[in-house]
Amino acid sequence: MDRHGTDLSLTATGDSFQLMPRSVMGMLWLQTHFETSTWDLICSGTVRLKADSCDHLCSDAREAGLNVARLSLV
Repeated sequence: MDRHGTDLSLTATGDSFQLMPRSVMGMLWLQTHFETSTWDLICSGTVRLKADSCDHLCSDAREAGLNVARLSLV
C-alpha cells in the first residue's frame, strides 16, 4: 500500500460486491460519484455492485489515487 490504508473496499457477496468507504478520502470520492439520494446507503454499506460496475469503479478510484481492496469471503 502507498502512504495510507484502504480508502474503499469491495467485498464479494454472491454475484455482487458490497461497497464500503474506509477513509475520509474514500467517502469524499464516493460522494462525488453517486447521487445524493444514495449517500445514506453508501455510508451504511448496503450498496451492492455487479462485477462490471465494480471493475469500472475500481479503475476510476485507482486513477484518482485511492487504494481499493477487493475482498472475497472465505
